[in-house]
Amino acid sequence: MIGLLEIVLPIFAVVLAGWIVGRFEIIKGDRVNGLADFTFFIAIPALMFRSVVRNIHWQTLDPGVLIAYFGSGLGVYAVAMVIGLRVFRMRLEEAAMLGLACTFGNSVQLGIPVVVRSFGETGLVPLMLIISFHAMILIGLTTVLIEIARGRGGGAKAAAIQSAKGAAKNPIIVAMMTGLAWAALGLDLPRLADDFLVLLGASGIPCALFALGAQLARFRLAGSLGPTAVILVLKLVALPGLVWLMAEPLGLTAETAGVAILAAGLPTGANVFVLASRYRVYEAPVVSSVVISTVLSIGTVTALIGWLGPLRS
Repeated sequence: MIGLLEIVLPIFAVVLAGWIVGRFEIIKGDRVNGLADFTFFIAIPALMFRSVVRNIHWQTLDPGVLIAYFGSGLGVYAVAMVIGLRVFRMRLEEAAMLGLACTFGNSVQLGIPVVVRSFGETGLVPLMLIISFHAMILIGLTTVLIEIARGRGGGAKAAAIQSAKGAAKNPIIVAMMTGLAWAALGLDLPRLADDFLVLLGASGIPCALFALGAQLARFRLAGSLGPTAVILVLKLVALPGLVWLMAEPLGLTAETAGVAILAAGLPTGANVFVLASRYRVYEAPVVSSVVISTVLSIGTVTALIGWLGPLRS
């Protein structure tokens, strides 16, 4: 139990510190945005590039993790949409946003720190595969459905293309793809370059957690309880459960399965709110799901790490 708390408590303590700073505006919003940008564009890409170069082993790189994760994710997405359309009588665009909130996790700001502290840097390899397709599949699908719902058939195709282009320009994905190419060529990292990446990448985890907390302080709870409850149950319980069920038939290694399950159990990511705000659709329940799922994840992520304990040993 002590070892489990040593993994989890520092992570959420930094998130809490960021929330306090954001809530009482000790650091103003534009400066928090600057910290988040540094994390996203510089520190995390440095961490991911080095981790891929040092830890990638092509013979053990298992694309089955994508089938387990996104097969489960798309299944949960479909269930959420059916619930939204049939139970809550939502419009198609609202049901699509509900599906996204039930499946799109905070795989970068919270996922990377949790995986590193639980599995070490080797755990970033399967997480890297998930992150690479995360936004392109889930946000891309949601964007297309919203465009269809609004009667823009041509817009749906353009939205899908734009989503793919956005993924290609994502600095974290670019860093990972560059690292994969570097590893495939069998190149070594010069000592100075490695030391530079170590220093830069080491700032990524605390900065990501701190920025997450500060950004959460801006959100205010709103929306109806029913849809929010559906999001919490499907995201924090059903999705990791389905990934667990799919992992063994797909022959995933223990560590790969553990990372995929842990990633599936992460709270709803803030990018869901970004998309909801962009289209002005279903914003209030999304805000509630981001905030409440993050708070509840203190318990659910702790439980998952404890349950996955043998896989980490």
